[in-house]
Amino acid sequence: MAPHLAMTDSLQSYQTKPDKKTRESSEMRKTLKPLMEKRRRARINESLNQLKTLILPLIGKDNSRYSKLEKADILEMTVRFLKDIHPAQTQKSAERYKEGYRACIDRLSDILSKSSVMSGETSSRLLDHLQRSPEVCCQDFNKSPSPKQNSPRIALNLSPRRPEIHPPSLNLPPTPRAVPIPPQPSSENLWRPW
Repeated sequence: MAPHLAMTDSLQSYQTKPDKKTRESSEMRKTLKPLMEKRRRARINESLNQLKTLILPLIGKDNSRYSKLEKADILEMTVRFLKDIHPAQTQKSAERYKEGYRACIDRLSDILSKSSVMSGETSSRLLDHLQRSPEVCCQDFNKSPSPKQNSPRIALNLSPRRPEIHPPSLNLPPTPRAVPIPPQPSSENLWRPW
């Protein structure tokens, strides 16, 4: 009977050890949970305070007048500011693009006037075409896409070719004709390592 008692004692001690460990870990979690929650709330509050100090000067408000703002108010101000800034940035981008385009055309005009690569008439037609091009391809550039559109594609209005742009008087080389492809060797004549 003694061996049987020894087995039951060891079995009981084996069963109590895991229970003891799980109990300890459960107690540890219970004590750590309020600390973790306190840290999380402190991080949120600190981030909201930083956001408030960043957003108030940007929207033209005085920090001293708005020292006590609710968290929801700070978030609403930020959302409104970000919604308002998007169209303004799009407008600025369009203006910078147009300025750069004009600068490129001016530079190209200087280069073409000094070089003898093209005739004067051809270069003037090219410059005229390039000056009209931004009006055609960038009409929708200022319009911001609706928030429902997540497609990265941009719609371009492409004008059809005009006969005056490519007059028949230009001596262009004829387009090359199709070259016949030599017949491929049949699979019977092709050497294979297997």
